[in-house]
Amino acid sequence: MRRFKKISWLMAAGSAMVIGAAGCSSSDSGSGAQSSPSVAPSAGTASSASPAAVFPLKEKGSFEIFSAAHDTKPQSGNEPIFAEIEKKTNVQLKLTNIPTASYTDKFKVTLVSGNLPDVMDSDIASAKKYGMDGAFLALDDLLKKFGPNIMKSIKDEGLEASLRASDGKIYGIPYFTMPGTTAAVPQYRQDWLDQLNLKVPTTPDEFYKVLKAFKDAQLGGKDTIPFAPQGYNNFPIFRSFGADPRMYLNSAGVYQFGPALPGMKDALTFLNKLYNEKLIDPEFAIISKQQWEAKVSKGNVGSVFFNPGRTDFFTDVLKKENPKAKMVGGGALKDKNGKGELLPDYSLKGVMAVSSKSKNAELIVKYFDFLFSPEGKLLTQYGIAGTSYTMKDGKPQYTEEFKKDMPNNLTNIGLGTSRFFFTAPMENLFKDRNEGTLLAAAVETSKPDWTKQDPQLSFTQAEQDIVSKNLQPIMDKTSEYMIKFIIGQEPLSNFDKYVEELKQRGLDELVKTYNAAYQRALKAS
Repeated sequence: MRRFKKISWLMAAGSAMVIGAAGCSSSDSGSGAQSSPSVAPSAGTASSASPAAVFPLKEKGSFEIFSAAHDTKPQSGNEPIFAEIEKKTNVQLKLTNIPTASYTDKFKVTLVSGNLPDVMDSDIASAKKYGMDGAFLALDDLLKKFGPNIMKSIKDEGLEASLRASDGKIYGIPYFTMPGTTAAVPQYRQDWLDQLNLKVPTTPDEFYKVLKAFKDAQLGGKDTIPFAPQGYNNFPIFRSFGADPRMYLNSAGVYQFGPALPGMKDALTFLNKLYNEKLIDPEFAIISKQQWEAKVSKGNVGSVFFNPGRTDFFTDVLKKENPKAKMVGGGALKDKNGKGELLPDYSLKGVMAVSSKSKNAELIVKYFDFLFSPEGKLLTQYGIAGTSYTMKDGKPQYTEEFKKDMPNNLTNIGLGTSRFFFTAPMENLFKDRNEGTLLAAAVETSKPDWTKQDPQLSFTQAEQDIVSKNLQPIMDKTSEYMIKFIIGQEPLSNFDKYVEELKQRGLDELVKTYNAAYQRALKAS
């Protein structure tokens, strides 16, 4: 209890950082004191039983889920998919629907009160932190006994290092989103490439030649912008020079600070050349996302580096003035040895953290393990057999009728915005949901170049003190120097001086801390 009370002080200080990411809806919150209902077979044999053997329950069960709602299309919990899952499990979900804009504050208030619902939608860092403080339940024993499908998915997706707190325990059941939809990929005006008889570039040299051709031909008029990044780190070339704009896990399994690597000097030399030749937007360092979007939408930008969904978005906008306009995605730019990668977004989006006071913890793990089973994954990703999908050659396929209005049909059936039960995506799900879009083509093109996702590390208090002390000053200095190097205000002969300044701000200690946390997570796994 002493450790749990510590949360009130921490929360009053405003230290919680929570990202609500699921869409669900309101209901009463009276199930927290219920006992776990009886199951068939008994709980004692459930560890070796399949979800089908556990469900449906002999007696109706229920538990609360406290989660953020989608801003424009919140789920009520009455959609067909909820009813179908309840029919198969005999478990009723009591959903508390919180507007996304106020979710973080509501999460804090609820946590401080000590009167927690059974399950809370949480970002991973908060689940770890407040789990170790006693608010959330360590799930390792329950997952071992009743969560074989959950644990298999965690291992298959390589997520143990992300989920385990600094005490080595897991404090939440993961939920996912579609991978690749927010990963940054190079994108080009295909209609411009066609006019110049050029192909999508695959190396930095080809990238330079394409940008120069765009500028020389003035395909966007006198104010043509060959490449429009948004921010100093939003360029597609770093990995091809053996660098990275952030702290990252390299292929050898070691954390490195990419902006301080020798290859970064070569990358900056290349970017300085682009800047001097007016091949990149001179406002890249100060432009806001909204200003950037408006600039690209004008039609005078030849290429960008952003999430692949922008291919469809910008194409639709540009076609209003130019019917031939088309933005397409490309793969990673690679050096002569084929070295070059793209960074995927995190398909792991959060966890459902179980209250340490919940009397339904065993039921909750069994319920989510059903959702992680093959049958459960079909339900939460493809919906209801015969209604939203049919099986063909052993694989699910959305029906033609369902595909006619995929976004709205997904929402109406209950799959569009309720992500708290979204398990690791099945192999063809992305393609099936986005068939025929430029987004799907961009992901298909770039996917072979995606790197493995870096784990979301958990730090001890001593490690967190080091990160809190050193990281921001280092990133501030990095940002300052990167911009100056690119625009030529700082000569690249001062690169070693810049690295030394980072070390004076604790860079070596910071890198050591990241690697210690990673090795501890590996050991716990």
